[in-house]
Amino acid sequence: MDEIRPRLRIWSDDPAVGDDDAVQGELFATPEDSEPKRGYRGTVASKVAGITYRQLDYWARKQIVEPSITPSHGSGSRRLYSFKDVVILAVSKRLLDAGVNLQNVTAAIGFLTQRSTRQLENITIMCDGQHVHECTTNEQMLDLLQSGKAVFAVSVGSLWHQIQQALEGEDYVDLQTHPAVRSTGRPIDDLTAARMRRKLEAQRLARHSAVA
Repeated sequence: MDEIRPRLRIWSDDPAVGDDDAVQGELFATPEDSEPKRGYRGTVASKVAGITYRQLDYWARKQIVEPSITPSHGSGSRRLYSFKDVVILAVSKRLLDAGVNLQNVTAAIGFLTQRSTRQLENITIMCDGQHVHECTTNEQMLDLLQSGKAVFAVSVGSLWHQIQQALEGEDYVDLQTHPAVRSTGRPIDDLTAARMRRKLEAQRLARHSAVA
């Protein structure tokens, strides 16, 4: 007997999202994200999301989860991921660990990508073994729990906060100081990155000296 693998059915009581249409490529209005202030290297993104760099690279090359700030432009180029990208990477990893197949994970990624960073803070994804549900209210989660089926949940909001905290201790590229990184779409070279790190370190030392 074939194993029943989770199938994707995302729903929400948000009137802007139409049940299954949300993952069938339908367009709907969502609040646009403000420009990200920080960009994270692939090594940082994979570490915080809990995946290997090889997996991160594969997803980027296959356009499953691509960096939204600076995409790769060939061998040796450097990608930059946003905070939202890292959250989606972490959610994808949890779904795959739970046995959701890549096709359905990809559909969930497409849905989450269309939500704003702040909206992701209030989403929980639940799976009953056959379907994956996106829940934004306690009532939706209660309905699933009362169905009598065994369910597991991935709290996107919880991951949102965990990743926010984890990234505070990681290296990043200041996109406010270096907006050209985003506007040109070209990977920055090692010399530029080194200058950024020196400048950020000098700023941190100056702040610490002022406090002392």
